[in-house]
Amino acid sequence: MPLADGTADVYVHQNAYHQHFSADLSAEQVALDAATQRPFNTAALTEGSGEPAWRTTPSWFIYPELDLAIPAQAFRFMAERAGARATVEVPGASHALPASQPQAVADFILQAAAAD
Repeated sequence: MPLADGTADVYVHQNAYHQHFSADLSAEQVALDAATQRPFNTAALTEGSGEPAWRTTPSWFIYPELDLAIPAQAFRFMAERAGARATVEVPGASHALPASQPQAVADFILQAAAAD
């Protein structure tokens, strides 16, 4: 949806939501998620964010193997650039990783929290 400032609010089309965003969630969950999704603004793709925290703060990186929104090689690049102390690719997981694999995400957070 175009906005007056030249940016746009972007949604994932409901008919494509399951396949492209959350293939490993139930059809019932996806229908709810697709219908209630919040938009993101295109400015998020172009505006700077300031000094990245990963330059001064230790980081850990978990990402889904089958994300169709962000390529796995982009995740790998970001993890390497950040000097991630640990990197985990979750097999078979979609972009909706925290919803589809909550235990894997929670375990990884606990691992990171216990690291130092």
